[in-house]
Amino acid sequence: MENFDLLNSFIFPYVNLAIFLVLAVYILKKPIQNALRGKRDSYLVMLERANHAKEEAERKHREIEARFKALDSEMNRIRAEVKESADLEAQAILTSAQQLAEHLKHEAKRIAVAEITAAKEAVRADILQQVKQKTAEELARTLDDSRQHKIVQQSLNTLPNIKELKL
Repeated sequence: MENFDLLNSFIFPYVNLAIFLVLAVYILKKPIQNALRGKRDSYLVMLERANHAKEEAERKHREIEARFKALDSEMNRIRAEVKESADLEAQAILTSAQQLAEHLKHEAKRIAVAEITAAKEAVRADILQQVKQKTAEELARTLDDSRQHKIVQQSLNTLPNIKELKL
């Protein structure tokens, strides 16, 4: 240990290292702080944006939940309106169908009465024609001309009473 110099071998290197570290900290402190401050500021901006986005998302979520809750009541209201409208339309259709049925029934009766009347008239005309023909044949066979003329005249005078007969 004779050659061991405490000052040169042990203290100077550590003092030299300490001076280097103090100078490095002194010289590099501001640039490192500026770099870290920039990172810190960018992180704060990103944090602020994230908080703003979170608040916006929460606001939209509350808005959507309110709309969703209102949607149920809106759907129920629309269902009730549609049901009421369908009921009114069904009632109108039923009323219209009943009126049409009554109209068709009335028209069928009217047509039937007209057909019956036409058939009665045709039967009356046919009967009248047959009576005239038979009477003329019978009279021609049994009576002379003057007597035939008198009977035909009397028969023709009574013919308007045939229309009053009901079949």
